[in-house]
Amino acid sequence: MRCVAVLLCVAGCQAEVKPDAKAPELKDQELTVLSQTLTEVNLKLTGKLECAEACSATRAKFELVVDGNVVSGGDAQVSLSVSGGTSAVWTFEQTSRYVKDGDELKAMDARGGSLLTALRGKLFVTQGNKTHELDFARSREVRVPRLPHVKFQELEAGRFSEDEAGVTFHIGVVNPNPFEIRIAQIKYDVSVTGKKIADGVIGKAERVSPSSTGVFDLETHVDAATHGDADVKKLIKSKVLPYVITGEMTAELFSETFEFKGDVKLNTSK
Repeated sequence: MRCVAVLLCVAGCQAEVKPDAKAPELKDQELTVLSQTLTEVNLKLTGKLECAEACSATRAKFELVVDGNVVSGGDAQVSLSVSGGTSAVWTFEQTSRYVKDGDELKAMDARGGSLLTALRGKLFVTQGNKTHELDFARSREVRVPRLPHVKFQELEAGRFSEDEAGVTFHIGVVNPNPFEIRIAQIKYDVSVTGKKIADGVIGKAERVSPSSTGVFDLETHVDAATHGDADVKKLIKSKVLPYVITGEMTAELFSETFEFKGDVKLNTSK
């Protein structure tokens, strides 16, 4: 009996207790801005998931923060598996509205500067029989959205005959932002010597490149149909056509009315 006890003791002393594997880590976290509009920002967070043993990430709990305020959040499904002793890149994208209404957009335009955005939360990773909660948090500044504006660019005019002239007005939409914007439309009315000669819509769903001016054309004619036979001949003979252009440009949560006045000075026949 004593020998058996000794053997059991020796066997027990020789048994090794396997230490816990090193917990997974989320390294090299970075946050980038994929895109931005007047009302939304699209962010991407990347990180390197390292696991001592085979592991899998199943979900993430997150918050998107703008200037210290949580603007969105929730849970997202994740599907990422990593072999033991290796690493894999995890990417997480979120698009969130950071301007809630037109008044806030106007206030941001007046404020200028930049906004501090942050994406933070926890990545849930299972390794062995344990689930680990890995923190992620990165921030980045983005430019405050600025309102687009309508401006008169130039005009081109030509006298085709003693009773007909053509005028093309070039209307600009100035985008002061470092990102592309989309306008909904530009409504317009054109009058010459107090008589309306054209109306309509241009620029429907058009995009304006970052820090540039998009130019839209209004093509009009002055002829007997707009001013009558007798009046149009006198008007074109004078070579000066007083005009007024009024309208409204609409974009995301924003609209701007405009009025441009001037004189069309006619050249010789084209």
